[in-house]
Amino acid sequence: MCMVIFAPLFSIFAFATCGGYSGQMKVRVDCADKTQSNITISFAYPFRFQLVHFNAPLCERKREETVFLEGDFSTSAQFFVSVSVFAFLYSLLATVVYFFYQNKYRENNRGPLLDFLVTVIFSFLWLVSSCSWAKALSGVKEAVGNKQILFLMSACRDSGNECSISDMPLWSRLNTSVVFGFLNFILWGGNIWFAYKETGLHKRTQRYPTRILSEKQRSFSQRQYSQCSFDQSFGQQLYRQVSFDQSGDGFGLAQTNLVQPPVFEQVSNPNSRGPLIFINEM
Repeated sequence: MCMVIFAPLFSIFAFATCGGYSGQMKVRVDCADKTQSNITISFAYPFRFQLVHFNAPLCERKREETVFLEGDFSTSAQFFVSVSVFAFLYSLLATVVYFFYQNKYRENNRGPLLDFLVTVIFSFLWLVSSCSWAKALSGVKEAVGNKQILFLMSACRDSGNECSISDMPLWSRLNTSVVFGFLNFILWGGNIWFAYKETGLHKRTQRYPTRILSEKQRSFSQRQYSQCSFDQSFGQQLYRQVSFDQSGDGFGLAQTNLVQPPVFEQVSNPNSRGPLIFINEM
């Protein structure tokens, strides 16, 4: 629900405060010959300062020069605005699909998986774009700073002339855009866990260790059962042996017919010198 409400709203604030920015500054030049000039310097998104120029007096015979600002910060600014716009569009699309096409969203688990991947990607893009734009904003402030502007004007480098900046641009909107950029990163990054829960992958990871544990417990139980069976069978055999030893006066086999040992007779022939023959009577 937080993503439904805050994601489109934060995205709008991010690209509106950056993409719709325009600023200006005013420079006053007092020449040594008592002439005075007021210069207005205007710039705006996407901050291609090498294309921004203004006319500045030279304080010599009322001549003027064309001065260009230095620096190009359009790449970081456009990247930040592009991420904001695409995040806004996707959040609206995801909201419509989630509320009006719930069945198709959860069909074959494709919708939650796609939402999870896109959420991870946008979290990374918000982090990169916000850091890049924060660094570029510091460069923008330096490019139109007091020292840099006065250094670019030839009349201000002359010690006989006096230059001053009477009006500075407001940086509150651009600072706000950086803040909303990092807020969007926190919002999308925090939503990764909820998008991951929608996929159901965490349930599968929880079932796998439980299955292994149950198999180990089953094998251990079978092993304990076999050990108990062995102990019982061994105890019965031991009991039978003791019963066997105690029955009768001596050592005898219970319910066992003892066979009479064979008797051998010797047949001898006094007249014969051959081998002896033994006859077994059963």
